[in-house]
Amino acid sequence: MRITERTLHSSGLPVCWAAAYAALSSAPALREAVRHTTASLDRTPAGYRWAMAAALRSFPVAFHAVTRRRIRHATPEEIRAGLARMRGLPGYADVLRATTALALYGALDGTPSRARTREAAG
Repeated sequence: MRITERTLHSSGLPVCWAAAYAALSSAPALREAVRHTTASLDRTPAGYRWAMAAALRSFPVAFHAVTRRRIRHATPEEIRAGLARMRGLPGYADVLRATTALALYGALDGTPSRARTREAAG
């Protein structure tokens, strides 16, 4: 089983990251975050991948249960409050901690632009 970018987008987590973290609010940073997160999760042991895939698939339902809002219809404030409440749910605290760390690393370590590469070389 692979965790794909589509799986991650379907979970709604990228929307949550963009609302909760300024570093992930731009489209290029969010794209790198999703790429890095999926690639990293795909390198984990099979049992962990299965558990993470299940958690990602059920994430929208869990979010709705704690906020009574769908992720895509929630305001940034509702998303941040929902994430805070979900950090108290067994299992989801670990899912949020792991995926958010991977996403932030991905945005930070994303592919440098050509202009930055030329600057560094010149």
